[in-house]
Amino acid sequence: MKKLNKFALAASFLCAAGVAKAQSSVTVYGLLDVGMVAQTNAGNLNASTWGNSGSPINYPGVKNGNVFGFMTGGESQSRLGFKGSEDLGGGTKTIFLLEQGFSAATGASASNGMAGNGSSTSAAQGGDNALQGMLFGRGAYAGLSNEQYGTLTLGRQQGLMLQNIGSYNPVNAQMFSPIAFSGTYGGGGYTDNAYVSGAIQYAKKYNGFNLKAMYAPGGVAGNNSAGTTSGFQLGYEEAKWGVQAIATHTTDATKLTGITYGTGLSTSGGTVVPGNASPATSTSAASTIPTTAGTNQILVTLANTSALQLTSKFQATDKLILKAGYERMFIGTPSNFQMYSGLPVLPSGFSIASWTPNRNNYSINVYWVGANYNFTQSLIGSIGYYYAGTQQSGTQLSGVQQFQSAMLDYYMSKRTNLYLGIGNVNTSGSNVQPLPAGSMLSGKTVSTQQTYGVGMRHTF
Repeated sequence: MKKLNKFALAASFLCAAGVAKAQSSVTVYGLLDVGMVAQTNAGNLNASTWGNSGSPINYPGVKNGNVFGFMTGGESQSRLGFKGSEDLGGGTKTIFLLEQGFSAATGASASNGMAGNGSSTSAAQGGDNALQGMLFGRGAYAGLSNEQYGTLTLGRQQGLMLQNIGSYNPVNAQMFSPIAFSGTYGGGGYTDNAYVSGAIQYAKKYNGFNLKAMYAPGGVAGNNSAGTTSGFQLGYEEAKWGVQAIATHTTDATKLTGITYGTGLSTSGGTVVPGNASPATSTSAASTIPTTAGTNQILVTLANTSALQLTSKFQATDKLILKAGYERMFIGTPSNFQMYSGLPVLPSGFSIASWTPNRNNYSINVYWVGANYNFTQSLIGSIGYYYAGTQQSGTQLSGVQQFQSAMLDYYMSKRTNLYLGIGNVNTSGSNVQPLPAGSMLSGKTVSTQQTYGVGMRHTF
């Protein structure tokens, strides 16, 4: 009997050890950001990137003027996610993440307001296919993490620049900061670069230094460089200051430059021709006049993009943190336009009406500077100035955007805060927006816009 008890006791210890070695956890988390927004010189809010909220630059529309409405994602995009890990022993664990963005105004998955999503009826609406038609558009990856050797993840992930910007942006709010809102800056030149699908990332921290490397193969038959993304980051952070340097490149990056939409009318031969106002006799007879909102037909511009980002922060006092950054983006002609021009759909499932190669090599320089100040443990103020200048090249004209932003956050608890934000945009050159025919100010241009918002953010 004693022997049996000993064996039973030993077996129980082995079972317990096996359970401990393979311990796993799954966390459901999320964020809800809701509020109200007012904008000057704006189009309809429901035609904007965040569904039923505005954007820092929300100019042309069928109507144009002052607007007031519901704001979703004023500070952060609402989201729902799942993340977890399994302890494999020896300091190694398996990790995973699945994250979806959504509109708190409608409950719909995050979109850019493209036609057919119940948000826009514009026949030409720019946007970002990164969050279009994807269940987990904000992240879907798995990997291995080791305390000594670092972390390796594979799947859909934020680009290196987007991962870095949050910590070095003085006014880190979507509605009131161009580098928080715009995937162009976060993506290193094109909005679609902000998130990288099918990416492999390695990250390692050591004595304050941090290193990251990312690569995403293109998966194009016969050409291993087509559609690839690569990036490298090196930085150092300690208690009072930090610096980061990032370089990225994407071969054949995509940018959505417009949409024609419609349910499509069949030709006599049965071919569907989207966007027809009347039955067509052939595919070439398709008109550009849309019918009713339905199947999305997007217009895609293809380019090679390269970018360099330098960021810094310094805690000057116990209450004051100074932040600054510089980003230079180069937009060039695509390397493999001929390999894409015949593809009928994007990976997100949206039909392509036409492919256009970028024909100009030009640069965009972005600078920002600002500060965060803790008035109390619960009340935090932020101010920021942002400058984005496009250099003239060929048919690409020069232009400047200047943003001034201010924000107050009041934390009611660790998970809930109220915020008040103000933003001003001034544009010149090619960034001045002509208002379309049919607008309230038809024939005029818009060179300035103000945004005022108040909201609440809750995390769980």
